[in-house]
Amino acid sequence: MTLTDRYVAATLRRIPAEQHGDIEDELRASIADAVDAQVESGSDPESAETAVLTDLGDPDRLAAGLAGRPLQLIGPGLYLTWWRLLTTLLWVAPIPGAIVLTVGLLDGDPVGTAIWSGIWTAASVALQIAFWTTLVFAILERTGHGRTDDFTGPWTVDRLPDVRERRDVSLADTVASVGLLALVVAALFLQRSVSWFHTADGAAIPVLDPGLWPGWVALFLGVVAVDAVIAIVTYARGRWTVGLATLNTVSAVVFAVPTVWLATNDRLVNPAFLEASGGDSLTWLTPVIVASVVVICGWDVLDGWVKALRARRA
Repeated sequence: MTLTDRYVAATLRRIPAEQHGDIEDELRASIADAVDAQVESGSDPESAETAVLTDLGDPDRLAAGLAGRPLQLIGPGLYLTWWRLLTTLLWVAPIPGAIVLTVGLLDGDPVGTAIWSGIWTAASVALQIAFWTTLVFAILERTGHGRTDDFTGPWTVDRLPDVRERRDVSLADTVASVGLLALVVAALFLQRSVSWFHTADGAAIPVLDPGLWPGWVALFLGVVAVDAVIAIVTYARGRWTVGLATLNTVSAVVFAVPTVWLATNDRLVNPAFLEASGGDSLTWLTPVIVASVVVICGWDVLDGWVKALRARRA
């Protein structure tokens, strides 16, 4: 096996099988032409082959270029959008941390413990924001959307916005959406340790039924993660699309249907919490939860479709 054979084999192992035929033929022809040129200049064939392959460089890097697969996690085409969005979203992280710190101090926890809990919560939220934001942009990079222009086409002067023109999806909207989701996650965990009512031994009585853990809670956290991804992708694209509106609808249904079912079957709110409140004093809670979920999810779905169809007509 010649050096060229070994080089071609090393290159093809990083390229999808359906592309092997064309790329192998082109690569061998290119190497042969370059070797012939050096031989005609006076080099011996073996030295010429070595020099040509050395100039081509690492076959893995060459394969990435030939297959159109980026070697970087986020390329220059999306880097600035990713960085601006990430640094803005990270401002949300201290909010849950501040809530945990305040609640800890009000509950009489040692100052050091309360501060550590607040820092840990803020760091955890920041890590989740960084992970999901980076993951979305990395996927965009590897699905052929490595440039902002991939979403909107090549830039021309015709795309210069009017002074009064507003972006369909603003950074403020995205930060607000992700921030609200982060607060929902924080509240979901905080309600287990912070409550209006306590047992005889001083333990907090959770608002939500403990039976929701871990199965139902995992489902709700999954929906929150999907909603965060939708918000980030929508911002990256600059507008809503039919695909995003569809995914948003599915996410809303997956959240609303189980929540309404659990609420109407008395499996959402903790019975001990209702009992501690006096029983009949919170009879209004279930209807309010059901109505709120239906209205909020319905509005979210309608808003997404209106913006997607408006962007499609534009």
